[in-house]
Amino acid sequence: MKRVLIHHNYKQESMLVRKELEEQLNKIGMLSVETDPDVIIVIGGDGTMLSAIRQYKLLQKPFIGINTGNLGFLPTVTPGDFNRFIHVLHTKTYHIHQYPLIKVRAKTNSGTYIEEYAFNEILIKHLDPRLMEAKLFVNGRPFNYFTGDGFIITTPMGATGYGIWAGGVATHSELPVYQLIPIHPNDNSINRPLKIPLILPLDTKIRFEIIKSMTREIMIAYDGAKLGNHSIAEVEISIANIDVKILRVGEFDYFDYFKKKIIDKGELRTINEDL
Repeated sequence: MKRVLIHHNYKQESMLVRKELEEQLNKIGMLSVETDPDVIIVIGGDGTMLSAIRQYKLLQKPFIGINTGNLGFLPTVTPGDFNRFIHVLHTKTYHIHQYPLIKVRAKTNSGTYIEEYAFNEILIKHLDPRLMEAKLFVNGRPFNYFTGDGFIITTPMGATGYGIWAGGVATHSELPVYQLIPIHPNDNSINRPLKIPLILPLDTKIRFEIIKSMTREIMIAYDGAKLGNHSIAEVEISIANIDVKILRVGEFDYFDYFKKKIIDKGELRTINEDL
């Protein structure tokens, strides 16, 4: 690997790390470039990592993150491990893991289609204070008439984000599955919505027909980015034919990483912290 694209946020620590990174890369004959990279190095937290994947996913190049954020489940290199990271990059003694993206394809009430992709999660949620109502189809067959706040559809890598706090299941990152999580289903004497998360094989296709879509608008978000300002009639979810490559330094133990980042947590956020 000779050509490196550096994507970063603008926090002071990230800017300092970038400066040091460029100096170290230059010493070993690697170039910092804006186009046609061999690897994409991301400096920041999970949000910065996701923004880089959104922007550069079609390049089909490996990503690796240096964590200057708070939790940092996706960027696995710490600034304290910087020298080892440079050595591993130079000697090519790294591991590359591949993860599928999930695709959202929405049909607007005007009949146009919009597509986007997510590495972590897709959120489908009502905009109005009234319930979202939708007919849910799985692999083309009727499955459920849903009433509630909406759904989170998450990859195994994204399951430790919004999904897990909404009642989803922590899912090992290497499993070939994705997850459908209902948000606040409205279960009463009339409605019988899906109330528990579903773990789905990768070849499963989900479709939502939005009831009263002209008067009860929904919002769709993919990895925190909003899918435009459109009135949506139908939503289709499937696994994309695009994989994201994640470069890792050393062996990756999901359970050890989950324990450090989710159970133990390296840092505590207090109510007085300046966010």
